[in-house]
Amino acid sequence: MANVRKYTEQIASAKKGKDVRAAIVSAINEVSDENNTYNQTKADIQAAQKSINADVTKNQQIQQAFNSNLQEAKEVQKDLTAKMNKGTTLAENLEKKNTTATSLDKSLGEKNTAATKTVQTLEADITAAGQAERSLEADVTAANKAAQTLEADTTAAGKAKQSLEEDITAAGQAERSLEADVTAAGEAKTKLDASIKTSGENITTMQNLVQNADQIKTGLETDLNNAQQASKDLKQNTAASVTKIETAGQTQIDLIKQNGGGVENALSNYFALRRNGKVFTTKIYKWETSTSPVGVKMNANENMVAEPSVGRTEGRDDYAQYGLFHHFTCNFSVDENGFNHVDALEGQIGFTKYGKVQVGEVTMSAWFGIEDTTEAVLYHYSDSQTELTPYPMKESINPDGTISPFMIHAKYAAGDIDGVPYSSKGLAPANGCQATQARNPVSYTGMITYMHKLGGHYCGTTSWDLFYRQLMMIIKYATTHSQSIMAGCTSYSNQNQNLVEETGVMRVVLTKAQAAGYVIGSYVSIGDVGSNTNKDRYYSYMHNKAYSVKVTKIEDVDDSNAAVYVDAPEAFDTTLTTWITTMPWRSGATDEVAGSDGSPNSNTNGKDPYKIQGIETCIGAYEVLGNVVMDIVTGPDGNPARDVYVCEDASTLSSNIATVRANYKKAIAQVAYTAASWKYITEETTDPNLGIMIPTKVGGGSTTGFADGLYTDTGASGQREWLALGSLDDGANAGLWFLTAGGGWSTAGWYIVSGVSPNGTRGEWQATA
Repeated sequence: MANVRKYTEQIASAKKGKDVRAAIVSAINEVSDENNTYNQTKADIQAAQKSINADVTKNQQIQQAFNSNLQEAKEVQKDLTAKMNKGTTLAENLEKKNTTATSLDKSLGEKNTAATKTVQTLEADITAAGQAERSLEADVTAANKAAQTLEADTTAAGKAKQSLEEDITAAGQAERSLEADVTAAGEAKTKLDASIKTSGENITTMQNLVQNADQIKTGLETDLNNAQQASKDLKQNTAASVTKIETAGQTQIDLIKQNGGGVENALSNYFALRRNGKVFTTKIYKWETSTSPVGVKMNANENMVAEPSVGRTEGRDDYAQYGLFHHFTCNFSVDENGFNHVDALEGQIGFTKYGKVQVGEVTMSAWFGIEDTTEAVLYHYSDSQTELTPYPMKESINPDGTISPFMIHAKYAAGDIDGVPYSSKGLAPANGCQATQARNPVSYTGMITYMHKLGGHYCGTTSWDLFYRQLMMIIKYATTHSQSIMAGCTSYSNQNQNLVEETGVMRVVLTKAQAAGYVIGSYVSIGDVGSNTNKDRYYSYMHNKAYSVKVTKIEDVDDSNAAVYVDAPEAFDTTLTTWITTMPWRSGATDEVAGSDGSPNSNTNGKDPYKIQGIETCIGAYEVLGNVVMDIVTGPDGNPARDVYVCEDASTLSSNIATVRANYKKAIAQVAYTAASWKYITEETTDPNLGIMIPTKVGGGSTTGFADGLYTDTGASGQREWLALGSLDDGANAGLWFLTAGGGWSTAGWYIVSGVSPNGTRGEWQATA
């Protein structure tokens, strides 16, 4: 096992996030150095395979280029044959001209006329010779071995041209010596014959080149076949070798883990070195004392500042200096006993955000306390058990009741791949709308089977996953008005009708004012509703052109209209019954946001999701809890009240209310009754043993108290699922304490999503069991 103690000083002295991450990656890599040989061998094999494939590709390209040159050579041969025929015709014409010149003694005028015709014919011949010269020069480039011969031919043609020009001059002076003109023409014929002979020799050379090329081609084909067979053999041998290496590597990794090594041991050491016992406290005044949602930071939290980032502009984060608030993106899994595991950290070999993996944020296990005083409630948070923080965070408790050195939360809302939920990047959130790409059973009851496709201890978002985000808002930002810090995608319910019919496009045309309401980078669906009048996103026709596609740009079409472009998988036709509709954001929308908290474009525009401690939140849909059921009973005042039941073992999740009442844990408080109307929450009661905050009083406003809405229907019996955070159109009602409790526990729709939680099975802490 590798010795990582030498990194202790470096890790302990790290004061910045970059130093911290560099230190842990160095430590982890040192711990995992037993795998270096495996990784290098695998890389070498893959590189060799890549080189072979590249050589094969290069040979294919050479063969293609040679075939092209061969075809050009054949065209040259054809062209030369045509020019030989022209040369023969030229010789015959010269013979005829000699005969004509002999008879010119009858009349000098006739001689001059014949000479003029001879000049014209010879000029045409010169032009043809020039064309032959240019063609032969091109042929020289195509066939390197024939270059010198073709250049000689060009020179000969040039001399022939010069001789013919002299003959023209002699013909123009025919009155002095007709015999000299005839002699010059004879000399020109002789030279042209020599040129024709040279061209014939060039043809022979080209034929030899073609023959040699055929032989080379045959050899290349043989070499290519051999290379392809060698590549095939190498791929087969490589695949077998990689399988053996991966098997051996996994065996080594398992041994490292068994012996206390690997990433989890490194994380445990890293967090252990950063535990300092500091207690971060925020006092939130009770409604009766002050209606303001703004609290007071105390103890180690005093004078601490947190500012959410906007895009790549990073906000101030004083908490980044403390290990308690450090978090690392990871791949996680849950074993058959309910223990969660960190499989890889971002930056390590094997880590990915995409595909059939679970992506989470791993952070230090922590302790909290809720101190209820006459005037206020004090929320305490620490890396250690203290008098003020007697309770471990539920995510920190292993199924056997021991305390884990770390806790994991899913980073993204769950998306669907091949009918299975995954918390990975780039996915449309799994939901129950009727689009062909959706139809996922995301509800309290539906997720029991859906999440168990991953394993018996997987669950949808749990109450303690939500409580962690609520507590981080209170501690870091000292407020219960979460939308005053980060609003989330809660006011972005646009639906607009296309104005111009088009064919084969990836856009819709709206008025400029309508188009300005869309956010580049956000997601929409496009559908042709035909004669349907209901524009609810539930229906498949709202998505039949493009489902959950990104807005890529918005451009003016004319003085009145603008086009909203999308990255649809294929072009589509639009009509005057085509509609564009905003949809919840796909996973990974906040990955480019700097730091731990913040939004892509704006924290307060109501159109962007945000992240808190790296966890993507408020994407434009309710987040249904997978381990919580509300059971309607008669309250003390005679009105319908809701008992809250929390499941601590995901393998026992049930849709039978008798089983729920018998096996789940009932929380210490009931949900307040709002008589089928929205009321703003003024009090939250925390059950510290179950890690859940329950709205117990209402009557405030959108900027007072907990500043979030609560809705309960008037039903006197039955069960309800817990829908948190808020949807596209919940506006000021939405936020971290939002709860709509009017839907049956099997309700699903486009507006209901969840996460893949590794915390479905949590034990009871041994000290309080």
